[in-house]
Amino acid sequence: MKDAYNEILGYINTLDIIDTHEHLPCKEEDRDMEADVLKEFLGHYFSRDLISAGLSLEDYDRIIEEELPIIEKWKMVEPYWKVSRYTGYGRALDIIAKDIYEIDKIEGSTVEELNNKFLKTLKPGHFKKILKDRCKIKTSLLNVETLDKKYDPREERSIHCDKEFFSPVYRIKDLVQPNFWSQIEKVEKQSGIRITSFSRWLEAAETMIEKAYSMGAIALKNGLAYLRTLKYERVEKSIAEEEFNRVFSTKHMPDWDDRPAPTGKAFQDYMFHFILDIANRKNLIIQIHTGIQEGSGNILSNSNPELLSNLFLQYPDVTFDIFHISYPYQNELTVLAKNFANVFIDMCWAHIVSPNASVNALLEWFDTVPLNKISAFGGDYLFVDGVYGHLKLAQQDVSRALSIKVEEGLFDMDKARDVAKMLFFDNPKNIFRLKI
Repeated sequence: MKDAYNEILGYINTLDIIDTHEHLPCKEEDRDMEADVLKEFLGHYFSRDLISAGLSLEDYDRIIEEELPIIEKWKMVEPYWKVSRYTGYGRALDIIAKDIYEIDKIEGSTVEELNNKFLKTLKPGHFKKILKDRCKIKTSLLNVETLDKKYDPREERSIHCDKEFFSPVYRIKDLVQPNFWSQIEKVEKQSGIRITSFSRWLEAAETMIEKAYSMGAIALKNGLAYLRTLKYERVEKSIAEEEFNRVFSTKHMPDWDDRPAPTGKAFQDYMFHFILDIANRKNLIIQIHTGIQEGSGNILSNSNPELLSNLFLQYPDVTFDIFHISYPYQNELTVLAKNFANVFIDMCWAHIVSPNASVNALLEWFDTVPLNKISAFGGDYLFVDGVYGHLKLAQQDVSRALSIKVEEGLFDMDKARDVAKMLFFDNPKNIFRLKI
């Protein structure tokens, strides 16, 4: 099996990649040019393992926010790094250190050298080196959650991304669950519609979706499983309107205050159905966060993909791209992808969450799900080096799963290569209707 694994991995390393999900800066010049290597590497994911292992939030904040010698920062994290480095998050960082920076292992004796080498990457050209030259990524579907002030506030930030590297995805959070008047006013600016009633809000929402696609958006993203249940029930329009009208009760508050927009679940449910009705008419693609939530603590059961079953049934012409293999609900996602023609499995984030679970899930899907339903990779990182580390793990996981099936006799080597290309390139190209 080792020979099969090495042969498949060697082939996968030659493939062009379509990356289904990223949170990288829209343009390379938007990188944090004041970062050190620990601020960069611990800005996402692995920090949560360190905190889970016992790193205090106070020390973590100092690492991110204060200008301290790198060795002083290392001493804060070292006890927790030692017990966490074997997780997928930790392994991705060691891969980055070894392959990109020629450092065998991140530890006290190497962290200063690693930092010195990292600082030299804070200049134009590093995005191309990582995303194009090393990862061979044709495009990454980009979802950016903040609006940078130096860009036109009338446009969603992702639309301004560097198209050499990215294809934008429009996030619908502000349309479904606005929490503050600042979000409502952002929608007013972007849509050109003054929000004076619920009907005007619906008009603005449809305008925003039309505009996003006209400006190059590839898909819409719902990431609200961080904030609420994925169970979106049908709601009478009058009930949703009554909830929406509550936002006007706070409009009189001074504009220097963070004025709340108190809508509830019924309004949110109605809005997502409203957006899905638009998607159903226009055959649009919806990406949905399911499973594990980034951060420390949350209500995991809110993100079970089974809660979406009513939507899969009611909107048969909508393509649903289901994120993160729904870990730890990957078995539920397996059945949903098998039973619904409009449900597709996205392995973004999954390989660093759990390489072993990703391999086992692939083995299950090869036995259960049509091969065209699976996309193998989405880096899902805030920093560019992380994409490389994640991709290396993804390529290893897919190679391992395919080599097991070759050993079992399900695939011969030619078919294993064909499947690998489907997972990393052909499937996401077709699912997202990319012209590349």
